[in-house]
Amino acid sequence: MYHVRFLKVPYSKCLQYSPKCDLSKKSSTKLYSGKSVRKTVDRLQASSASTLTVSSVVTLTTDLGDCFFYGNATLSVSLVASGRSSSKVTNVAHTKVQWTTGMRALPIELDVSIKQLDRIMKNGGVDIRFHMRVSMSTDSEYKDENEMYVDSNGDSLTAFLPVTSLGFWFSGAEDPSARKNAIQRNIQYDNDNHRYVSRDIPIGPTSLKLLEETGESVARHLWDSAILLGKFLTLSNQNSDIFLEHLKGSSKSMNILELGCGCGIVGLTLSRVFPQSRVVLTDLDSARNVCERNIALNCTRSSSRTSGKIEFSSFDWESCNNTMEENAKVYDAEWDVVVSCDCTYNADSFDILTDVLLKVVSRRTKLLLVHKERHGSEARVFELLKEKNNLQFRWRQQLEPAAARSRADILVQAGL
Repeated sequence: MYHVRFLKVPYSKCLQYSPKCDLSKKSSTKLYSGKSVRKTVDRLQASSASTLTVSSVVTLTTDLGDCFFYGNATLSVSLVASGRSSSKVTNVAHTKVQWTTGMRALPIELDVSIKQLDRIMKNGGVDIRFHMRVSMSTDSEYKDENEMYVDSNGDSLTAFLPVTSLGFWFSGAEDPSARKNAIQRNIQYDNDNHRYVSRDIPIGPTSLKLLEETGESVARHLWDSAILLGKFLTLSNQNSDIFLEHLKGSSKSMNILELGCGCGIVGLTLSRVFPQSRVVLTDLDSARNVCERNIALNCTRSSSRTSGKIEFSSFDWESCNNTMEENAKVYDAEWDVVVSCDCTYNADSFDILTDVLLKVVSRRTKLLLVHKERHGSEARVFELLKEKNNLQFRWRQQLEPAAARSRADILVQAGL
């Protein structure tokens, strides 16, 4: 599976990311007032240019970032406008770009009609936001109906995961003084939207809307095994039903702990599958922002999808780096299910990972390990669990791979 990633999110000389906006506060209202939008439109109209260029840089890479897509592919780039309080989406501009064999990064330039921006901003006012979406083109030689792409030899499948930027707006700063003010406002009000992108992941009959970080770092990104696990847990077939019954047992509600949660997709999926359960997502504190935002996006108080509780808690596998409260939340609780997904790619962490796992499991605990087979050394994790405490797995479920390069195993420990 390959992921379309923004190495540089959309930018322009007069583009500004949406800041946090509390319309009950005068400082925020002033920034988004109708007068402010009117000035923006006036500056756009007064500029000598007929178009405005929105630029970006993307790449096609695996979840770990260890391999770029080696082939030719046509990408579709769209700029759309939508209101924060409306589901209506307006297509603003579109182009196609070509990824060729050997590329590591692909620059994108999208020309936008200033007259069209004028019309959209007049109609949308303070409510309007713009998004750039990059996906595989419908006329690409790799395309089929399910966004699966067949290599030219016809015998291998490669999935491409599309990406969408978070909402931004155009400041219309064409003259130097206005541009300077726009930059100052961006620094003052920016809420880190430029650091994240959005992906819609189908989970059962609905989907999860997930934010992940941009850039080349693999931290706080979506991983293949997590996506495959989410799809498997929400399938309605005999294999998944039997597996869920085995995982749940006779419990109506469970305490579920996830180690190394990243963006939080696995914990969010489990909270939907087991809506009466308590789910605690843990990772380094640097993951707090993206996890808590994803929880807020998918688990509102008024939502009927989950009646349990889901939360993020900072937790370093090196216990000495945690506070007493952080260690107590993980080690002093009784867990029905402990989950670790795609945490076996780094052989240097095997010892400490297995130590933590053995501390949090008890005879009542079901241990769920999910991993993508990347290298043979991953088997050492299971050897260590057996050597240290004779921990053996009673169930192995091979997930149906979504693409030739994406395989994952689920292993459940049925009690020590």
